[in-house]
Amino acid sequence: MAPGKNRFFLYSLGCPKNLVDSEWLSGALMAAGWQPVSDPGEAALLLVNTCAFIEDAVSESIEAILSLRAEAPEARLAVTGCLPLRYGRSLRALLPEVETFFTCRRMDCLQERDVRRLIAGAGWMASRPLCGEAAGPAVRPLSSGGASAYVKIADGCNRRCAYCTIPAIRGKSRSRVPSDIVREVAGLSARGVREIILVAQDTAAYGADLPGDVTLAGLLETLAGCRGIQWIKVLYLYPDVRRVTDGLVSVFTRHPNLCPVVDVPIQHIAPGVLKRMRRPGPAAVQKVLNRLGRIPGIRFRTTVIVGFPGETREEFEALCRFVEEGWFYSLGAFAYSDEEGTAACGLPGKVPEAEKQARLTALMAVQQEVSARHNAAMKGETFPVLIEGEHEETPLLLKGRTAFQFPEIDGCVLVTEGTADAGEIKQVRITDAGPYDLVGGIVENKGLRTED
Repeated sequence: MAPGKNRFFLYSLGCPKNLVDSEWLSGALMAAGWQPVSDPGEAALLLVNTCAFIEDAVSESIEAILSLRAEAPEARLAVTGCLPLRYGRSLRALLPEVETFFTCRRMDCLQERDVRRLIAGAGWMASRPLCGEAAGPAVRPLSSGGASAYVKIADGCNRRCAYCTIPAIRGKSRSRVPSDIVREVAGLSARGVREIILVAQDTAAYGADLPGDVTLAGLLETLAGCRGIQWIKVLYLYPDVRRVTDGLVSVFTRHPNLCPVVDVPIQHIAPGVLKRMRRPGPAAVQKVLNRLGRIPGIRFRTTVIVGFPGETREEFEALCRFVEEGWFYSLGAFAYSDEEGTAACGLPGKVPEAEKQARLTALMAVQQEVSARHNAAMKGETFPVLIEGEHEETPLLLKGRTAFQFPEIDGCVLVTEGTADAGEIKQVRITDAGPYDLVGGIVENKGLRTED
């Protein structure tokens, strides 16, 4: 099919932070009179928002670019996101199939001139958005179904973890001003969003680069008062003892719409591995978990890396024992990979690939048992569940999430009894549980009260 005038197709790769950027970019194009389409063959403009955090992500991004070019050879092709931020203008020679490479560190601050240049095809373009409050489109289309939305509170990172490419790709941490975030959340609430998930490379560091006493605790205190927002969640809370304060714990304790679930990426627990990673040591990790553990009903999720250079069998087993203690309701694990330009790339003691994969499998088996224990303990209990709609495999079941499950990355609740519309929060009694998913029935149709 010939490409349609003023139609675009956007393919987003990577993390929730990238998804937010894709939504802002879509909103900017729609404000300029362009319409999104689900079929790249119908588009005059193809956009790929890439991830380049690790080698596998780079390969996936390049594969997506080449696949789209083959599928829609007549359309203009633009690439944005982490790939051009990481590799720069060298991509023009490596990927001649691409008309435009576009770098931008704040998609919510896109200027009209940037959108015009992107549509026209500018070869290489770097946006220089205004600092401070957003100047971009007032509305971004949501990819998460309407009742839930990610809200990016900062971009970039000041940490220097030995394995991480993010500071080189995204630059130093840059926090959005609180009024900008509050205005966005209020707008999302007016559109029917009931759950917001705050994201940044390092949410614990929010506000450190802004004038005055701006902190994550203060931001949460304000957002908790936003009308209509029933669930607020936090991803990627770096285990920094100085910033994960008693004041932060107090805010969570006082506000019921701050969900008692926090993602704390510990990466490992063995002292030697954490030191080589340039991460907080085990005492700091334990102190942060203990401090947050005072929040009633708290559940943790985390990410860890296995096979880091120099990781011994004993250090790996120490990680397994810590995970087995049951600290984490949900855990994501990754096998270490060398990334060009990182300090870890030059470390000695590389773990063989087969051994890394074996350790990854063994650790996930430990976590599966832990998750099964957590879920089994919930049988017979009743929890509020955000209904997401019909289950993909059968219209006879509804699918939803509890307040401690994140979309896409955690399990879900299969609702076998009762009726509800997508976006409603219902009380569900858990009747069965597996390692990842829960099963239950709606016990009342009233739903939770939404404050007016």
